[in-house]
Amino acid sequence: MEILDIFPNGLDFSEAYNLIEPVALYILGMTVYTLFVFNFYRFLAAKDIFGFDLSRYERSNHPVLSVISHTVLYVAKYLFVFPLIAFFWFAAFTVLLSFLAPDRPFSDILLVSLAVVGTIRISAYVTEDLSRDLAKILPFAVLGIFIVNVSFFKTSESFDVLRQANENIESILYYLVFLIALEFVLRIASTLVADVKKVIRRRPRTPAPSPGADQSIASAD
Repeated sequence: MEILDIFPNGLDFSEAYNLIEPVALYILGMTVYTLFVFNFYRFLAAKDIFGFDLSRYERSNHPVLSVISHTVLYVAKYLFVFPLIAFFWFAAFTVLLSFLAPDRPFSDILLVSLAVVGTIRISAYVTEDLSRDLAKILPFAVLGIFIVNVSFFKTSESFDVLRQANENIESILYYLVFLIALEFVLRIASTLVADVKKVIRRRPRTPAPSPGADQSIASAD
């Protein structure tokens, strides 16, 4: 049996390259996207979003200075660093939704993006397992639709929707301020709940009288 019997059309390096090139690009793109989504949703769904610990900078021999440094660093994290992180989350979900629903108005996309991010952040303070599931649903839904039907994504229309961001800059600012305020409320509520639980655990419990003690009291009477 000759090789032409197995491959009647012959073997051509250029044809093989033309076939393998898009496959390699798909694999590379999907790998980068899935790695991004994996790290993105784990970061977004974490209750403590800051990986760095600033407690060592809060130590001081003077109690007043310790409280002041703790307050300053706490405000710096959630008033300056968190807005940048929140803007990244907000922008990422806005882009994803614009590809999923290019026909929807940009104002609706902003509204849904904020609702998704806010729901994930609230869930993170209740249970991180739920927040992780919520955070990865939309990104992996985009990947699933892309795998099933590539033609579904209309890149030009999606970018046309994103260009409307300049017309909604005030709405974006209001949404970001709301998201920052929501995080502050969640942090304060979480701290209060944790303090209440500590007080309840430390509260001494009055031991119940034993049955033998009751009998001895009754016999004495």
